[in-house]
Amino acid sequence: MSRASLGKRTRSVQDQDLVELPAKRTRRQTRAASENDENADPEVTATTPDADNDLDDTYVEPASKKLRRSPSQNFLKSIPITPQTPRHRDVFANSPSTPRQVVKSAGKLFQRLTPQSPLTPGSLQTVYHSARQLFARGADPGELVGREKEREQLTQFVQRCSSTNPNGCLYVSGPPGTGKSAMIKEITEKSTEGTAVRQAYVNCMSVKSSKDLYNTLLELLGHESDLPEALAMERLQKIFVTKKKGSPVYLLVLDEIDHILTMGLESLYRLFEWSLQQPSRLALIGIANALDLTDRFLPRLKSKNLKPNLLPFHPYSAAQIKSIISTRLMTLLPTDSTNKTLPFFHPAAIELCSRKVSSQTGDLRKAFEICRRALDVVESETRRQHENEAREKVLQMTPSRKPLGENANMAGSSGSSRSVSHVAATSLKALTAESAPRVLLKHLNQVTQAAFSNGTNQRLKALNLQQKAALCSLVALEKRNRALRMTTGPSTPTKSQTMAPTVKTLYDTYSILCTRDSVLHPLSSSEFREVIGSLETLGLVNPVDGKTGGLVMTQTPSKRGRKAALPTGEDKRVASCVGEKEMENIAEGVGAGILSSILSGEALD
Repeated sequence: MSRASLGKRTRSVQDQDLVELPAKRTRRQTRAASENDENADPEVTATTPDADNDLDDTYVEPASKKLRRSPSQNFLKSIPITPQTPRHRDVFANSPSTPRQVVKSAGKLFQRLTPQSPLTPGSLQTVYHSARQLFARGADPGELVGREKEREQLTQFVQRCSSTNPNGCLYVSGPPGTGKSAMIKEITEKSTEGTAVRQAYVNCMSVKSSKDLYNTLLELLGHESDLPEALAMERLQKIFVTKKKGSPVYLLVLDEIDHILTMGLESLYRLFEWSLQQPSRLALIGIANALDLTDRFLPRLKSKNLKPNLLPFHPYSAAQIKSIISTRLMTLLPTDSTNKTLPFFHPAAIELCSRKVSSQTGDLRKAFEICRRALDVVESETRRQHENEAREKVLQMTPSRKPLGENANMAGSSGSSRSVSHVAATSLKALTAESAPRVLLKHLNQVTQAAFSNGTNQRLKALNLQQKAALCSLVALEKRNRALRMTTGPSTPTKSQTMAPTVKTLYDTYSILCTRDSVLHPLSSSEFREVIGSLETLGLVNPVDGKTGGLVMTQTPSKRGRKAALPTGEDKRVASCVGEKEMENIAEGVGAGILSSILSGEALD
């Protein structure tokens, strides 16, 4: 029986393997409990559960392929299954979703994560931007004012290109920032417009050699270039110096013409001679800073009776700088404006800027830079003021919050910041050239103090090693003299008694300090006097006559009224205008050990 029963059990198991097992019973879904929406975001729309989840729990046999079942299989199917209620909620039954008002698209998601403030300078340009562009480097200079005499002489020279004798040479000189290049470009373009004159402008700083200069001229004048130096020079001479009456006239402007001196004098001589000798079809305008370039470097022209015309550009005066700045600012006013008040700048601020620049260098570019910085200061101040006003306005418009209220995802704070930015941006955009706050004296004083500071550290860093060594020797000698005076005590004052050393005494001290341990080869006495003169020019050393200066001993009152001539040469007394700490700061980098050894003054003990 046991064997038979075992055999039946085995066959029944094999029969069951042929029948598909019933599908897994689906878990009974619990009815979603009502949630407490006390702290929910009121802007989020509440969602109701689907009706499918409320269906009664029934056993559902999935559709499958019909198979022929045995009676034992039908018996297994008829066995009832006891329903069970889950004790725990399935957290994965409903997948979490992001509210629609938070994320509507991928693009808006990134915009939400990386907000952009409308008050950043790159996204919002105020009315000050147009004013700042007037004084930017490379801006259109417009019509230059304040150079009437120079304009008249330049116009007369350029008009010669249309006459029977078009050749000539004009050398324009002057300090940087006096408007030489800008005015020449303006006049040459206007005078040659609509004529057959061939014009070329070359900045000689971009030229590396004589060959490069000749080929550049050939290319700009419309001829074959990339030739050897000798062939290019011959080609230019045939073009410029010709007897053909129908030959074109060439107007050549060479800016920074003194740079050609680094390539050799012959190239500069040829250019001047081609424009001055007869017959020639070349009109040459040379621009440089040196006033005496032709007399110093081109004496051969005078021996050949070839003299170029000279046109010096003097530094701008305060009245000229004021006129130029005011003329540019008035272009920002609307044409139909009845208010002729100067925009963006108070007249007193322009007057101060003009006087400061004219007393220093007369460089118009420096004046433009000061105006640009002053506009930046006023713009930053105006931005802060409008942001503070917008913040106060938003706080007044914001209703009081509930004590137990919540802000989902900090939506309230980001919205308020965006509203502050929006209000401030709107108020800034409403500013016009007439209503925008102007640059006052306090703003310009702040900028000019930084622009025209004494710059002692910059001047000290620009000195060469020998100049620094001479200045260190003077500081060390003065320090030693003060120490001796403190130890010996005050003596009877006399007329010639002073702590300031003479140039001869300073040179002896300098030689001793330099030759100690062979730290530095000393200069000759004449070279040393030139170094002292250069330091005096830079304002780092002052001459002392025995009666003035902080290093001078007191004198007898009866002797003060007498005046003596100021000594010169080796007998001249000098005093330093810098302190020991400032000299220690420059004793770095190349030659730091040498300068530190000289400044210590140990060799004088």
